[in-house]
Amino acid sequence: MAYTNPLIPLVDIQQQEQPDNTSSYQLITFGTVTGGTPYAGATYANIFALECLLQDLDGSAVYQMTGTVAVPAWSAVGSGAAGATGYTGYTGYTGYTGYTGDDGAASTVTGPTGYTGYTGTAGAASDTGATGYTGYTGYTGYTGYTGDSGADSTVTGPTGYTGYTGYTGSDSTATGPTGYTGYTGYTGPTGITTVVNTIQTTVGGSSVENFSAGDFASVVVTDTVYVQLVDNGANNVSVLSAVTNAGSVDITFSADPSSDTIVNVLVLTP
Repeated sequence: MAYTNPLIPLVDIQQQEQPDNTSSYQLITFGTVTGGTPYAGATYANIFALECLLQDLDGSAVYQMTGTVAVPAWSAVGSGAAGATGYTGYTGYTGYTGYTGDDGAASTVTGPTGYTGYTGTAGAASDTGATGYTGYTGYTGYTGYTGDSGADSTVTGPTGYTGYTGYTGSDSTATGPTGYTGYTGYTGPTGITTVVNTIQTTVGGSSVENFSAGDFASVVVTDTVYVQLVDNGANNVSVLSAVTNAGSVDITFSADPSSDTIVNVLVLTP
């Protein structure tokens, strides 16, 4: 009983490797093929065993697989013997040639030419109308006289006299006397300066918060800072100390104030 593989439809599989073979593929070892040289190339990998034999049913040759399992290739190892040439049969006799019949009437006879109809009379020619007369040419009028030339308009009139130069006035850039400088009054006492009120801490990670934005930029080291805790936040912090710097204030809490602690800040300038 033969088997077929849809990838090689022209091959009838007659024999494959035994089931106890250690290979993961049951390779073809013998079969028949039609249509000439069998399938070759990497497209047909893992189908044919080494030295597989395929007999061409068309009688052209027996093919042996001489390539590899991964890339099959084929060589013809023999072809069928040609049979003996049979004898040539005798040539039959040639029959006689029949007689040629009479020629029929020619079909190319030209019939009689029909008569040509008469030509009708030519119509009367129309008369040419009379040419009208050419009117007379009128006389040319006389040329008028040329008038007198007008006065020359490019004449330059007399040049007027130049007036006298006036006197120069007094110097207006003179500097007047400098007035006296009044005395300087005394400077009164400095009031209380509130820098920021209701400050919310930022996300830190440290117990020390530095405030330098906005009004804090005008703080100096000699200023005095007071801090009031409004909301101790989720970390339940307290204020330990506050120090003024040049342009900022450092507030130290008992722990990281996170971003939800609210304080009032008052800065006094002495």
